[in-house]
Amino acid sequence: MIKDISKNKNLILFIIFCPILFNFFYNLLNLGIQINEVTSFKTINFLISVIFFTSFFFLGKIIKVLFNFQTISFGVVLFLMSFFIIDKTFLILSKNILFKDLFVITVFLWFVFFAKNIKKIKKIDFISLIISYGFGFYLLKILNRNITLNTSNFRTSDEKYFWYPNSLNISEINYFDSVLNNILSSYGLLVAHVHSVLSYLFTLSEDFLYFPAYKNIFFLFTLLFIYELKAKNNAKIIFGFFFSIICLTSDWFNYLFFNSLLAESVSSYFFGIVIYEILENYRNRTNITIHYFCLGYLYFSKQFLSVFSLLFGIYIIFKNKEKIIHYYLLFFGFLIDLINSYIIETPITWTMYLNNIDTAEAGTYDGIKAENIFNIINQFLIDKPVSYFIFVIIVLTLYLTLFKKLKINDLYILIILFNTVFVFLLYIFIWTNVEYESSYRYLLNVLHIIIIYSLNIFDNFLEKEK
Repeated sequence: MIKDISKNKNLILFIIFCPILFNFFYNLLNLGIQINEVTSFKTINFLISVIFFTSFFFLGKIIKVLFNFQTISFGVVLFLMSFFIIDKTFLILSKNILFKDLFVITVFLWFVFFAKNIKKIKKIDFISLIISYGFGFYLLKILNRNITLNTSNFRTSDEKYFWYPNSLNISEINYFDSVLNNILSSYGLLVAHVHSVLSYLFTLSEDFLYFPAYKNIFFLFTLLFIYELKAKNNAKIIFGFFFSIICLTSDWFNYLFFNSLLAESVSSYFFGIVIYEILENYRNRTNITIHYFCLGYLYFSKQFLSVFSLLFGIYIIFKNKEKIIHYYLLFFGFLIDLINSYIIETPITWTMYLNNIDTAEAGTYDGIKAENIFNIINQFLIDKPVSYFIFVIIVLTLYLTLFKKLKINDLYILIILFNTVFVFLLYIFIWTNVEYESSYRYLLNVLHIIIIYSLNIFDNFLEKEK
């Protein structure tokens, strides 16, 4: 019996992660299943996100075919980033254009591009895109007339005092005005720009209306990404199942990535997809310039990932002995930022960390605090489903390293380790007296890289012995 079980690695893997499933059912039994306004609100928003996800799926599929990308996911990323890229690159001109007008211009450019390549596009994909978007748009419009689905009630101060006001300002005026009146001067606004794009795309309203459906859609994007990753189907199914259970069980994890205005969902998703596409596209060499171009513009996403995007971009280009032009493409967004600062006097992104040496955070330095290592670990362990999942992945990594050949791209491991070590060093040597509750968010900055790595671990474990 034991031997039969040991041979069935699918079952072994399922059993290993069963505590997460038991925790899920325990929470259901403990709290009870109640159909109330809260659950109804969440359900309706999720159903709306499913419909719009269908539109994005066909849109991403079309873009993937036209550019010969590896994944539909990167097609989605390119589309969502294109609004910011155009806005940022041509800010000298677009500073006098309302956001809604720039939105229309960008969509028009996409339609022109589609029209020029119409022969390559499957009619069924284009028709499905139009029908699903039209249905989602009018359904949301009808529902929001009868049920208040938009919300401005947020759990965190970051949402209330930074992300919501900046997203609102971009939507109702434009990106240039938000840059000049940024609540945190020089803070990157790519994520806020994406929030504005999603708001206008869902509602076609000049007012910024936040629907949780905007972020619910990133959960579906993530599942699509898991499906597109190169791994065995059984590994994808098991991984996707337990990832979904974690999202349903861990309230804070779910809120952080898929139900809030916080930057983690957008920045992690963009970063993970772009890195994966670059690495998987290395042999194909098709449109690799677009990948480095997009990676460079992630400099404007979130403080840690902005640095990682450039550092790992340099590393990949150098390691693969790419053409010198790829370095220019990687730093193109940063160079545009410098030009804008000189001509139209916009703040250089992230200079707040260099100029404000005497800020509250910097002023909290009180010597080296090694005990923050335990504070960070204890803070992370509060989220039991996530911490258990990470613990098992570490154990499986050790097992595969010792007893089997671990087949994983070193760069994924390097990014995770780099981010983890960086967070710990920051809290030990610099942010010695800063609240360490946010360390959980920083450690999960690279969630979609962790997803790639974890699924690879699943795939390695389930690989049959030769």
